[in-house]
Amino acid sequence: MRRRGLSAIIAALAVTATTSSCVTISPVAATGDFPVAAQAQLNSTTYDRMMQRNQGKGQIIIGVKNDQPGLGYYDPTTHQYTGFDIEIAELVAAGLGFGRDRIQFVPIQSINRENAIQNQSVDLVVASYSYTPSRAASVSFAGPYFETGEALLVRNDETNVTGFGSFTTTNRICSVVNSAPLNLLPQLTGASPIARTSYSECVSALNNHAVDAVYTDLAVVAGYAALDPAHLKVIPTSGDTQPQYYGIGLPLGDTALKAKINEILATAERDGTWQAIFNATLAPSGIKASAPAIGDFPSTS
Repeated sequence: MRRRGLSAIIAALAVTATTSSCVTISPVAATGDFPVAAQAQLNSTTYDRMMQRNQGKGQIIIGVKNDQPGLGYYDPTTHQYTGFDIEIAELVAAGLGFGRDRIQFVPIQSINRENAIQNQSVDLVVASYSYTPSRAASVSFAGPYFETGEALLVRNDETNVTGFGSFTTTNRICSVVNSAPLNLLPQLTGASPIARTSYSECVSALNNHAVDAVYTDLAVVAGYAALDPAHLKVIPTSGDTQPQYYGIGLPLGDTALKAKINEILATAERDGTWQAIFNATLAPSGIKASAPAIGDFPSTS
């Protein structure tokens, strides 16, 4: 785990000043650390399992992405996880009584998220996990804690690409196996959908001219474009697609744990912590903050 240093706090506050002039910064955000709550009293078998680990000292295991800059990213040089989802996961863990030294992050692919929750290899999933009714039949969702549109990531030299209408049947668009965007592609374009196990694989294919675009959530592609603005750019598709709502995946039917996580998230939205996390992680990629109402997942496909 890592602690956000003074320089990161200053950067976060600087972004706050430029992106949201009316943001209230809570004492929590100003310190760059989340206070660890006392052990919760929950009628939750999932929470009980967390507390029994580590010789009774407790440990929480959270599935996250490790290849999405700004959301969930692991730096092999610093051995640190960073991003909006990582901060949200740490916030929730602290609210459940787990400090950073008792969090285990596990990289998870989109195709494995439901199985990982069901087979108890993770306790929670905080991994750009869009709510859908079909997924909600297998796992429960706390939140939503973030709303994002969808977009195309293309090479800068593709000057004629303005949206899905720019593609023909000879084009190839990449998305990830078991993702909502991949399932939507046939409804949006005649281009061939190409499935990969991660968006980093899709971006590599794009850079190598093996595909013509990557299609997924704006929050995901904006991070890649910000990382390599000389070669990649984002084409919003808000006119063709619907918003995605990120939730925290947990075992199906664990209503007590879901309610507690929703309480933690709602408090963070009220006191400015959510906004400060956003400003420090996703705002630099140029996207705007959108904090949906906690506990209300709009109807999505």
